[in-house]
Amino acid sequence: MFDIIKCSAEPSKHGFERVYSLSEAKAKNKIIECENLEAAANHKNKKILVSLRDYAFDEGALKIIAEKKNVCFLIDLGRIMRTRGVPRAIAISKLRTFLRLCVKFNAFYTFATFAEKESQIRTPEELENIILLFGLNRGQAKFALKMLRNYL
Repeated sequence: MFDIIKCSAEPSKHGFERVYSLSEAKAKNKIIECENLEAAANHKNKKILVSLRDYAFDEGALKIIAEKKNVCFLIDLGRIMRTRGVPRAIAISKLRTFLRLCVKFNAFYTFATFAEKESQIRTPEELENIILLFGLNRGQAKFALKMLRNYL
């Protein structure tokens, strides 16, 4: 299992094979932040991780991205864990719909916590259980957490 964090930590202490630091040049150059799926479609031919700000419903763009099998969507679990109340519920609902479409069209996706302090780092088992809240099964969650090694 793999994770991307903003602090330094020992991966084996938290149960990970490898923890990537966001400050590493390797990680920074492979992650592109896009506003929505339409903007992400411009990068469909590159083998990169795309972090979306908004998981709005756009079936056509997702289908185009999934057909190329290059882009992997990087979902920031830390952003969801840091929000509270109605905004969190809306974000989880949008993410659940987005992941349902990813599964339908066989689009690649992975998760990272982007923990800012070592105390915020979750174990792989905790991450799997959080991912189950988005409508994925345990096998899909484990597969998604292993996808980072193919892109970093």
